[in-house]
Amino acid sequence: MAESTEKVDTIVAESEEKAIEKTEEETEEVVDGEVEEEEETPEKSAKANCCYVGNLSWGVTSEDLSAHMASTGCSVVKADVLRQNGNGRSKGCGLVEFASEEDASKAILTLNDTDLMGRSIFVREDREEKKSGAGRTKAVGSTNKGASPSAEAPTGGSGRRLYVGNLAYSVKWQTLKDFFRQAGNVVYAEVMTEANGRSKGCGIVEFETAEEAEEAKKLTDTELNGRGIFVREDRETPKSHGGSSGTSVYIGNLSYETSWQDLKDHMRAAGNVDKADIITGSDGRSRGCGVVIYQKPQEAARAIRELHNSTLNGRPIFVREDREQGGSGGGYRSNKSGKSKGCQLFVQNLSYDTTWRDLKDHFRQCGDVEHVDVLEYPDGRKKGCGTVRFYQAEDAKEALETLDGVELMGRDLAIKIDHKA
Repeated sequence: MAESTEKVDTIVAESEEKAIEKTEEETEEVVDGEVEEEEETPEKSAKANCCYVGNLSWGVTSEDLSAHMASTGCSVVKADVLRQNGNGRSKGCGLVEFASEEDASKAILTLNDTDLMGRSIFVREDREEKKSGAGRTKAVGSTNKGASPSAEAPTGGSGRRLYVGNLAYSVKWQTLKDFFRQAGNVVYAEVMTEANGRSKGCGIVEFETAEEAEEAKKLTDTELNGRGIFVREDRETPKSHGGSSGTSVYIGNLSYETSWQDLKDHMRAAGNVDKADIITGSDGRSRGCGVVIYQKPQEAARAIRELHNSTLNGRPIFVREDREQGGSGGGYRSNKSGKSKGCQLFVQNLSYDTTWRDLKDHFRQCGDVEHVDVLEYPDGRKKGCGTVRFYQAEDAKEALETLDGVELMGRDLAIKIDHKA
């Protein structure tokens, strides 16, 4: 009897041990399953599958966009052309979701700057996370196509940053950086581009020290890719004052029909927009300008570089840093104050072929140009004269001294201070 009892006890004990081991194994499997589930949260992976597509022709449909984005073998899950509320008109941009992160990366590499219905589109990762409840959107980092990937956007250290003009359109950031390394250690180089990725013929170079930047100024009039470049101190460094710390930009020349949502959708091509406002008069009508606040100063700087002179609702807008950081406190003040005296020039003897863009590009070699007008008669014929307004009076003075009598498009310019400004 004693032996039988011992055998029963042994069997029971072994059964209990096996049951415990099985329970532990099941628990580990559940824990492992939970870990794997957490790693594959859709919210973490879905964002990497999405791309933002800009500079779309107004006639492009979601079907057209989907077909184009799949043309290089990328698997498209969904494609949407963003449209205005109410009238349903295209905003000239769209979002595309791919089956995998690899497909999204391939689309950026193979389809950026390709032609879709007569326009060169640009394709980049979608930087604006979808909102969850009342939460704010998350910024997703990116690299500017025209900039050195080895450094963040330039900080504009005192005397270390230079503006380089008259670049050949074939010059890339690496060519620019290699060329300026003869003067010192280049920590950042960028070729400025239009919204469609095309070079603007100018760039930024930042050195490690102010002494190296000073040495680089001696490269003015030297040749790079067949063109004589000019080099000067970069005076357009984004400011970092006020509550927004350089994240706010001012947008002018807006169509009166442009809504804050239109503005936000257009400006998010440069980064994650926290807020977009259309500035209005006391009657509530648009003044044709607005303010956009980004989450990061780098995004605001990118907007100034990439979206200035881009087209929104049929008009080329201008974008610059917001000097009043959000335009709050009783409305946005005009630049026409006592401080702007001597900043505007009157330019005569212009060729009738000269556009405002030609005029602005010509005067930018002397400083940061705020606004340019080529004057016209009521019937649209040009008067052969115009105005150029600088942000700084000393830049206007330099332009007067160095460009008066200089040829632009076959004619010698006559320049004087515009006392009527």
